[in-house]
Amino acid sequence: MKILIISNVLNNTINSSLYNLLGATKELISTTDSTCDILLLGYNILDVIKEIKHLKIINNLLIIDNLKIRDLVVENIAKQLSDIVKEYSHVLINSDSFGKNLLPRIAGILDIGQISDVVKIISPNIFRRYTYAGNILTEVESLHDINLLTIRSNNFNSYKEYSDKEINIKQIGYNNDECHNVKFIDMKVHNDTISLNNAKVIVSGGVSLESKLNFDTLIRGLAKKLNAAVGATRTAVEAGYISNDCQIGQTGTIVSPYLYIAIGISGAVQHIAGIKDSKIVIAINKDSNAPIFEHANYGLIGDLFEIIPYLINEIK
Repeated sequence: MKILIISNVLNNTINSSLYNLLGATKELISTTDSTCDILLLGYNILDVIKEIKHLKIINNLLIIDNLKIRDLVVENIAKQLSDIVKEYSHVLINSDSFGKNLLPRIAGILDIGQISDVVKIISPNIFRRYTYAGNILTEVESLHDINLLTIRSNNFNSYKEYSDKEINIKQIGYNNDECHNVKFIDMKVHNDTISLNNAKVIVSGGVSLESKLNFDTLIRGLAKKLNAAVGATRTAVEAGYISNDCQIGQTGTIVSPYLYIAIGISGAVQHIAGIKDSKIVIAINKDSNAPIFEHANYGLIGDLFEIIPYLINEIK
């Protein structure tokens, strides 16, 4: 069994989900002596790998470091990676926008299946995942020689065990043909926003906020007080209240925080699919019949425009 984790470096920062992917790998390997390889993609990677150079579970650290993939346009990476993964029995990647974009392309090039949103590893070829918008938890068996897995990283414990031995670092030259049908335009980074993928607390708002100003004042204001990540429903994103990287749900980011606060969110099935793994859900909505209350541990019925300013003022 040969295992490869694919992760990325963006804005001189290693994707924090890497440690949870290592936790998933720990469930895959049968003995404590087993190891895995990591493939890091990005630009100026050598500047940021100090924290992972002594991780015990890693054998080889493979690096593709090139200015042409700085912005992680997957169309410019997929073909080369499809040749690399042929050497492995299991390939793991985080189930975020990058992973969901990249791994299906590799699967298509190799003409093999992919298993998405894995939440539990039963055996080297049996995996547990949600289907039907998160309403059914199933166990699926892979019959492929190469198992391509997108992992819901928050469902796995973070792995950070170190040794004195330094891992092998192998730089791989970038040789993928560039895709001229896709062009990177711009990326907007919200420096005041905690990543949804590993957030312990998330404050999320819906279209009921009525405007971007209200969303920024109330949702971001409360999130700042709680040191929380900011999330939103699809309708709030489409209304222009917040960028789509903050969308939570079946077509957005799947989250599993300790505390999820849903403000002005009715509870559409697509949104519920994205928050099922939250430990505690608090819902605030003036509609007592809103479906979100069926999934909440605690519910507060009232006007969010009165409740949220009060909370912001009271939290010290």
